[in-house]
Amino acid sequence: MSSNLTPPAPPLAFPPLDHTLLSARTVIRGFQPTDAEALYAEVVASREHIARWLPWAYEHTSVDYTRDLITRFQAEWQAGAATYGIFARQPDDSSGDQAGALLGGLGLHSRQPDVPSFEIGYWLAQSAEGHGYMTEAASALVEYALSALGAQRVEIRCNARNTRSAAVAQRLGFTQEALLHNDRRAHDGSLRDTLIFARWV
Repeated sequence: MSSNLTPPAPPLAFPPLDHTLLSARTVIRGFQPTDAEALYAEVVASREHIARWLPWAYEHTSVDYTRDLITRFQAEWQAGAATYGIFARQPDDSSGDQAGALLGGLGLHSRQPDVPSFEIGYWLAQSAEGHGYMTEAASALVEYALSALGAQRVEIRCNARNTRSAAVAQRLGFTQEALLHNDRRAHDGSLRDTLIFARWV
């Protein structure tokens, strides 16, 4: 007798809360409450630059808000949404324990645990642009998802007008799969189009 029941999906592999990735010039680790002042300062310094694409930049109204947000990040990590900070790596630091200046952030979100598939997102402080930091850090996270987490698919989605974000996806070897017209509202209330990039095994 045949059955059409779908077999249960294996448990989703997901990085632990204390997970750290290293690239040649960056340390990629989960935000800690002690990072609140640095995160708040970088968001404020780059607010208009970031908020053009990511309206959450306006929500950082105090260090206390940012510290509470980091606490939420840590709680959400257990549910398949990892939020990493990207920090400058000190030249003589082989372990990444002495992370330097905050450069930006990366997110890794489980989308289809039974595949498994993930989406990554990213932002970079305005002062850190133009040095290849995001391509380097995002590459480390994508390769980790594909190798250590067994991802069969990784997505990047961005505003179609965000040419810098799209360029990162292309440099990482992602293929543009779709252009969604009038997909959502931008921060100014206008309708925006969304690009979908993907890499798969």
